[in-house]
Amino acid sequence: GPPPPPPAAADLDASASGLRTAASHMDAATVSALLDAGLEMDEATTDAAFWAVVKAVDRAEAEDQPLSADVPRMLHHVFDADMRHLLRREKLTTNLTCMQPELSGIEAAAHNINYVLDDSTMAELPLVEGRKCQKGRCCDACSRNVFPTFATPAETDLETFPGLAQFTFNDLETVAASTILQFVRLIERVRRAIAHEYGLPLAHVLSVQAYSRKYVAGTTQTGGGGSEGDSVTLHTDEETHGNYHYSSVIYLNTQGEDFEGGDFIFNDPRTDGDDAEDADDEEPPPRGAAAPADDAAAADADDEVWLLGDEFADEGDDGDEFLSPEMKARLASLGDDDDEGAVMTAASLAESRRRARKLTPFHPSRGAAVVFSSGWENMHEVHKITSGTRYAVPCFFTTEPVPEAAYDEMHTGKPQTDEDAADDWLHLLLAHRRETPLEAMGRVKELLMKWHYLCTPRSEH
Repeated sequence: GPPPPPPAAADLDASASGLRTAASHMDAATVSALLDAGLEMDEATTDAAFWAVVKAVDRAEAEDQPLSADVPRMLHHVFDADMRHLLRREKLTTNLTCMQPELSGIEAAAHNINYVLDDSTMAELPLVEGRKCQKGRCCDACSRNVFPTFATPAETDLETFPGLAQFTFNDLETVAASTILQFVRLIERVRRAIAHEYGLPLAHVLSVQAYSRKYVAGTTQTGGGGSEGDSVTLHTDEETHGNYHYSSVIYLNTQGEDFEGGDFIFNDPRTDGDDAEDADDEEPPPRGAAAPADDAAAADADDEVWLLGDEFADEGDDGDEFLSPEMKARLASLGDDDDEGAVMTAASLAESRRRARKLTPFHPSRGAAVVFSSGWENMHEVHKITSGTRYAVPCFFTTEPVPEAAYDEMHTGKPQTDEDAADDWLHLLLAHRRETPLEAMGRVKELLMKWHYLCTPRSEH
């Protein structure tokens, strides 16, 4: 017979209204049934579902009750809807040839030592085509992706989500449940974006590190990646950690409004088609967008990152006041062979290096994100912040499988039911208990290994 007529607009409106009502009332069973019938949660309904989960979590804590199994069920719907919404937003993709170091063994170890002492050796590292992907299951395609609107203004509101700009999984005792859940929501969105971009099974992509980072003008990084500083030196994520296979940075505030400087820079070798002479003549890209990777001119004078770590804005400034005595001596030993015996300065060295590299700046804006493969095809750095404070969320993902024995050693192992998953959400994220550093480290390790099982329904395990 003929196909049934399409539902009337009034019926669709009623169904959509019913879906939003069910989501707002934490009615996971009705939401599941309506979604199975073909409805989709729009952004308003998705946010209603998220806040219904927050209320349910807060209520359970206030009443000292276990979390309902509807908490993970509703969160799974939120995560699914978030990904559908993201796929409809603008994405700027540059496909790249995967690269890895030509060196190996003792030579590679020697390079790593030199890189710690002088980051310019990273730019000079001999590379060959191919994906290293240590112990992982990466695909053989590499790229860099810019999402001008990865998250909405409401999702990155630092008043709505207190503590989002200083978030770490290791210290959750006083962090609001809404902030914890929102941070997980953003990281899960990145994980799904990576799986989609690179054609990977979602179960193969696991978060291994995610935190909020504060960059403050005039400060120097003194510890690991999460410490404050006003810049980030040239590096490759997979070289810093062998199991970092895919990377992302989400931005929580905007250049030009909250801080100055602080561009994220992709730093590539120039090719024969790149014209270094024209590099200073073009306009920079708009905020929240990356310069085209095939246009070296997009890095104008204000966007250049000197591999020595500083800009030289004035013509009469040779930059040597920024250098250590050791680096000054090193530069002095590189005197030119002309009759005047000119000595190379920091500025001239930086200029010569710039001419050999193609710098593609991304101007951070609130809610934007960059997502990219973590290999040597995506060397990058962060331009020095000249004023203000820049907030961002770096996150790193691996495709290295978790040994099954690791789950066997856990107290509860993989969740087998939605009730198990709810217990894990509470124990690993939402319990608001005081911990020793050792206890926190163990909890976070278990959280990251179980991430896929917490953030997807059992049918996808």
